[in-house]
Amino acid sequence: MAKFVFKLDSVLRQRRSIEDECQRNTAKLMRQRMILHDQLRQMQQSVTNSKRQLTEGLTGQVDMDQISGFARFSSQVNLRANTIVRQLSQLETQVLEAQKKLLAAMRDRKALDLLRDKQLRAWQRVTRRRESARLDDLAAQAYTRQVVMELDS
Repeated sequence: MAKFVFKLDSVLRQRRSIEDECQRNTAKLMRQRMILHDQLRQMQQSVTNSKRQLTEGLTGQVDMDQISGFARFSSQVNLRANTIVRQLSQLETQVLEAQKKLLAAMRDRKALDLLRDKQLRAWQRVTRRRESARLDDLAAQAYTRQVVMELDS
């Protein structure tokens, strides 16, 4: 029995490959974004903890070394946080662009999937009709043989 052959199967495979690549790229960018968000959270937590320690150190005798150390630490953290925020801003633009590319790749692949499914259904209808016609022909031949045998008897 004949097998269904989709003439654009190589194009469909290529579009699936492009879609997979877009998915990997989008996931990579989103992973980078998550890492940067985590770094910002950790920095914020670190500053909060340092402020708490500094506040506790302000009761009684004041340690100026601790205050200057916190000021240096705080400014370093702020510089690093500003750098991360700029990176996040650039990364957000890249994520949005990657998501647009992924949607376009999915739409292109889906269009070919739908065309393949439509052609497969049409092929199945034609195959069923041919099979039905072949079975009808076999039944007619069997009936003719039976009638001929009855007439010969």
